Amino acid sequence: MQDIHSRRFIRLPFWLSTALAILSSVLVLTLALTQPWLGLDLTVQDGGVVVESVSRDAPTAGALQPGDQVLSIAPSGGTAIALHPRDLMEEPDGLPLIADMRALFAKLGDMNDALRAGPVDLVLARDGVERQVSVTAASDRPLRDLPVVFWVQLVVGMTAAILCGWVLSVRSREAAAMFLVVSGVGLLVSSHAAALYSIRELSMPEGVFALASSLNSVGSLTFGIGMISMFLVYPRRYLPVWAPVPVFVVFGTWALLSFLRVLETPTASVHLPILVEMICIVIAAVGQFFATRGRPRDRAVLRWFGLSVVIGAGGFVSLIAVPQAVGFAPQISQGYAFALFLIIYVGLVLGVARYRLFDLEFWAFRALFYAGGVALLFLFDGVLIYTVALDRLPAFSLSLLLVAFIYLPMRDHLARVLSGRRYLSTSELFDMVSDVALAPTTDLRRDRYKDLLMELFQPIRIESAPEPVSQPVLESGGDAMDVPGLDGTGDLRMFWPHRGRRLFSLRDVQRVAAVVQMAAQFIERRRAYEAGAEEERQRINRDMHDNIGVQLLGALHSSEIIRKNELIRQTLTDLRETVSNPGGEPIHLKTLLGDMRAEMSEHLASADIQLRWEEDDLPDVTLQPLVINSIRSILREGVGNILRHAQADTAEVSFTTKPGPDQGQLIMTIRDNGTTPVVLPLAAAKPGSGNGLRNIRARTEARGGSFSFERVETGPGSILRAALPLLTQETRHDLREASE
Repeated sequence: MQDIHSRRFIRLPFWLSTALAILSSVLVLTLALTQPWLGLDLTVQDGGVVVESVSRDAPTAGALQPGDQVLSIAPSGGTAIALHPRDLMEEPDGLPLIADMRALFAKLGDMNDALRAGPVDLVLARDGVERQVSVTAASDRPLRDLPVVFWVQLVVGMTAAILCGWVLSVRSREAAAMFLVVSGVGLLVSSHAAALYSIRELSMPEGVFALASSLNSVGSLTFGIGMISMFLVYPRRYLPVWAPVPVFVVFGTWALLSFLRVLETPTASVHLPILVEMICIVIAAVGQFFATRGRPRDRAVLRWFGLSVVIGAGGFVSLIAVPQAVGFAPQISQGYAFALFLIIYVGLVLGVARYRLFDLEFWAFRALFYAGGVALLFLFDGVLIYTVALDRLPAFSLSLLLVAFIYLPMRDHLARVLSGRRYLSTSELFDMVSDVALAPTTDLRRDRYKDLLMELFQPIRIESAPEPVSQPVLESGGDAMDVPGLDGTGDLRMFWPHRGRRLFSLRDVQRVAAVVQMAAQFIERRRAYEAGAEEERQRINRDMHDNIGVQLLGALHSSEIIRKNELIRQTLTDLRETVSNPGGEPIHLKTLLGDMRAEMSEHLASADIQLRWEEDDLPDVTLQPLVINSIRSILREGVGNILRHAQADTAEVSFTTKPGPDQGQLIMTIRDNGTTPVVLPLAAAKPGSGNGLRNIRARTEARGGSFSFERVETGPGSILRAALPLLTQETRHDLREASE
């Protein structure tokens, strides 16, 4: 039960702030809708107040037309009140003196009284001709007539208050949350007060206008008090506990003086304290920058939240307060400028909730660069308008070109300088990854892999990952990152990138994934190269054993010097062909068998072994080099085994064909009548028992054929049988492509 009450108490700030935001919004909306309404959209043109548009169902519809200049307004039979362009100014703080503000409040109050009293006489001018019309204002303003800027200010204030209440609910014991609530309430008061008087049609009750203007000033200063105090304690407290007290005393006093309108000018009353508060916010944020040194988590929060405050509050001050303080008109509506404060509270939610803390730095830099571009755009625009006297459209166009050609090309360079990251060029990264993948030993590969990660991320340390890693993944909110190993190097874990100044981000994860993928491609190619080299080595070894060995054996058994020399010369020729030209030229099947018969007859005859050769209706086909090489090797190895081991006096070699796809299979049978088995049975042909049978089996199976070896059951001798497709798989593919 106590836990339930505790949770309810924790949620109380959120519900209270929500109720306050709703109550304030309802009050402001009610006051805005209960003002007298003429249905006019007025603007300043050529030094006068001009009708820009008239609502179709307005009381003035038909009586006034767009383009009419309103010279004065007066109750029927009463004193006329002349209209001046400053009567339409959005923010009365732009007037030079507080006395001017009071005069404006009184004047608009008199207009409001006249409109509420009944019909009023409007003196209009058009093309130098004056006329007078009498109209009666509606007692209420329609909801649909409220402009977008009103709702923007209303939503900004509500959002600030509700989010601050939520923060206080989840961080109820932290001073920073309390200070943030102060800033949120200040923004609520300031934006809602401005929403009420900035969208007035023409008039407003004097007391309501004066109070709303004072509340707007107090709310702005209260926002600054909360922000300064919060940066003194968040993310880290770096000053004594009493440090926020002078902030409340000094700026609280200034806010009271501003509310009472004691000071002589709005600059001293409002603009100057706001500017001083902004400077104090920046100083407090800089202090946090030093206080969070060596604490990447706090530094990540500070970057994002501090930057959001500088952009939001700083943008408002730069676009609204500063121009008014120096006598210029603001570049954008104050109501829309309030939307900049939403940046602060979005940063607040992300910072306090620590949502994707590792990505805050990336977002902060992006926000900084966009804000920098916008700031430069407005700066160039103001300079061109007020110093060169260009019109607004040419000035804005030229400012846009200057930003595009000066700022944007420098943005990437600024990002590298400010982030402090080590950016490898594509060629550098390619070389380092290839060095890792192509390292000859696992230990060297591991060392080079660690060097690459150190070069990319500069972590404080790298150690073995505690668990298997299949893909890069962030650990401990970005404090560490696990990376998969490369070809036996072992999985690794990196801690605290950029010498402990930052957190790992999702962009870092993507970068490691790209490096791992690139390295995997290198490793796959290296393995393919090694497999190809091994296959070629084995081919040469088989050819040396099956072809060269048999020919040298024939030369060894030959008693004739001329024949011996001829065999040795043929062996050297075949050796060169084996090493440098494994392909060769296509040969007709019968021609190949004729050459092999002559060669084998000489070999066997030199050992006093009789050859019986049989060919059974062989097809008329031309063989490809790979098939030719296999037939030669199988026949030479089979006869070579007889010469070496069989102690036979007769060898039988026969050829038949077996129907099948393409040209079918050539079946070669080699039989001897020796008293000694040529080799062990095929099932026992393991390493150490000789390479002959293994070579024959490898050749036939590689070409899609079959091989068998067995003892003759009814007498002495052995039978070797190999079935080989006359067209290999590669040849079939080539022939089909040629036919297509």
